[in-house]
Amino acid sequence: MTDIRPGLVDTEMAKGEGLFWVMPVEKAVRQIYKAIISKKKVAYVTKRWRLIATILKRIPRPIYDKM
Repeated sequence: MTDIRPGLVDTEMAKGEGLFWVMPVEKAVRQIYKAIISKKKVAYVTKRWRLIATILKRIPRPIYDKM
């Protein structure tokens, strides 16, 4: 089982102004497929979202709650 943690993929659900780091569907599909084939436990799509997740994990809870 692979836990896929996607960022913003260019779909109807991700429409709006001011979105950053929106990735094309084809790129997301390739990364998801590669993660599943390589039997990763957790996969961030795209890889830059791993950076965001790492930063959010290290923010103190009181600061995170105010965001």
